[in-house]
Amino acid sequence: MIFSSGFIEADDDDRVQNVIDELQKRNMEVTGIKNEKIVFLVERETTGEVKAALDSLKNIDGVRSVYLAYYSLDGGDETEGGTAFIETQPVS
Repeated sequence: MIFSSGFIEADDDDRVQNVIDELQKRNMEVTGIKNEKIVFLVERETTGEVKAALDSLKNIDGVRSVYLAYYSLDGGDETEGGTAFIETQPVS
């Protein structure tokens, strides 16, 4: 699974509920709301599906801006020996 999170700025307080309803119709989770800002989470099978979902956000009626805060990497949920595998490098 690929995950992406960010927030949307609605045009004004009156448009917030419209944007939330549309996100939920698109199977996106709303994780927080403050004034005109709506925090969202997208979960899809492929990076292409996530990209398409993110690209479509700007077309929702009442959306002023879309900001991306987090995007997981393809294969980031794969494990080696039952534990998440992350190769690290020492910091000099």
